[in-house]
Order: sequence, then structure tokens, then C-alpha cells
Amino acid sequence: MLSVTYATYLEVTKQQIFLCCAALILMLIAACTPGDPGSTVKGVSYNAEQIAQGRVYYEQTCAACHGVDGQGQFPEAPLEPDATGRLGAPPHNETGHTWHHSDELLLRYVVEGGFADPNNFYTMPRWDSLYDRDDAALIIAYIKTMWTEEQRIYQQRVTLDEEARAAQTQP
Repeated sequence: MLSVTYATYLEVTKQQIFLCCAALILMLIAACTPGDPGSTVKGVSYNAEQIAQGRVYYEQTCAACHGVDGQGQFPEAPLEPDATGRLGAPPHNETGHTWHHSDELLLRYVVEGGFADPNNFYTMPRWDSLYDRDDAALIIAYIKTMWTEEQRIYQQRVTLDEEARAAQTQP
């Protein structure tokens, strides 16, 4: 009887150890998997009120070219040139490529305007007379709400990689 009880005890203990190890492994995987950064710009998280202000700014200036829902100037063919041979303002939603760029580049685009060849693209105007970098960050935080979680994670990695490279070149 004692050996059966001891064998049962060992079996229960093995099961408990196995379950504890499995739980620990799952917690480690979850901790190592990048989480959705949400609407963060250069490490600053923006709340719903700030994102709503970014939306107001976006609708006042950006939506005229990029579309109210971020669908781009020519939503039916965003990557096709128009009759002038130029590409329109790109989509900012999940169908576009905005999420391929770092936060710094996006901030510069809003404040300084586009730096694309005007023969091939409609140039984006400078908005520095209306928006400073803090206001531009609100716009970008709003635009990030149009992206998928995977796109936000990818874009955060692009931003962090660029910041790391910049830090290495600083004296």
C-alpha cells in the first residue's frame, strides 16, 4: 500500500512540475514576443484624447490629399501614375507604405514637407507654419490607428533600429 501511495505521489508531482514548466515557458514566450506598441511616437504613448486631436489635425490638412480614411489620393490605383505621369499622395492606412518609415522620417515629412521628385510625385507641402513636431506627433499617432498590429510592431522596430544607428554615430 505504501509503495502505491508513493508511486501516486511521484506521478502527481511529475504532473505538477510539468504544468509549472509549461506555464513558465508560455510566460517567457509571451514576455519575449513584441507587443502592440499602439500609438507611440518616438517612445511617447498617446492617449485617446491626444489621438482625437491628431485626427482633427489630420482631417484639417492631410485628408484633402491622403483621404479621410487614409486611402490615398487615388484609392483605386494608389501605385499607378495619373495622366500627368505622377503618383498621388500615398495611402496612410494599412494598404499603404507609411508604416515602413521611422517616426523621425514621418515627423520630418509633416513638418518639412515631402522630399520626393516633383516630376514623379505630387509634392507634399510643408506644415511647419501650422504644426510643430509635437503637433505632427499627434497626427502620426492618429495615422498609426489605421495600421494593423503587425504593421505597428514592424514600424516600431524600424524606428528603434534607426535610433540605435543614430546613437552609434553620436560622439
